Amino acid sequence: MKKRDNKKFETTFDPQKMLLSDSTPFSVQEAYKTLRTNITFSLPGSGCKCIGVTSAHRADGKSSVSSNLAISLAQINKRVVLIDCDLRLPTIAQKFNVRSAPGMSNWLSGDIAEIPLMHLEDKNIDILPAGNVPPDSTTLISSQEILRLIKRLKESYDYIIFDFPPITIVSDAALLSNVIDGYLIVVRHEKSEYPMISETIRQLQFADAKIIGFVYYGLNVNRKYYKKGGYYKSSYYK
Repeated sequence: MKKRDNKKFETTFDPQKMLLSDSTPFSVQEAYKTLRTNITFSLPGSGCKCIGVTSAHRADGKSSVSSNLAISLAQINKRVVLIDCDLRLPTIAQKFNVRSAPGMSNWLSGDIAEIPLMHLEDKNIDILPAGNVPPDSTTLISSQEILRLIKRLKESYDYIIFDFPPITIVSDAALLSNVIDGYLIVVRHEKSEYPMISETIRQLQFADAKIIGFVYYGLNVNRKYYKKGGYYKSSYYK
């Protein structure tokens, strides 16, 4: 089996250029609208919806997907907060070019009294960055404090998007399965491997998590099949 070259692959895209904007190619914008619509139908009913985004590997595109999903939902006037739950290797702050701390880890640890949310006027979303890297992120993610945090945020938002670490590396994503309404698994074109995707599904199912779909990520926009298949494409799990 061909070995993944994560270092080479991670430099393929500029993180900030991957965020949805007016200059984003039309087909990419439409693909996210399709993903947004599918999620809306997969999670019907009123009240705040909690969506977890994870993957099998690092550099599969989960943080870009979670960021752009949040932006896309805000485009239809939904109140959205994006939480960087990858406390070991956070990337959300870098993508949006904002401060990384204080953040969620600082609030969960009791270092600060107020939830350090940041509002991005141009994207119309709120962000809760990861904060300082804690010595034991699993303990924070499984604490009663994070449940209290989620309860408070659900009073103010229509959607809470969680950017989780890859589930085959750490178990953090599955620890909140009892409060996550649905999980998206990001699968990267020509990089994700079937055994690891299968293991991702197995671990989420073991935690009794609801998998609402897969996001196929990373097709080359310059290739012919980009126009036919889209840059991002959702495929829903039954």
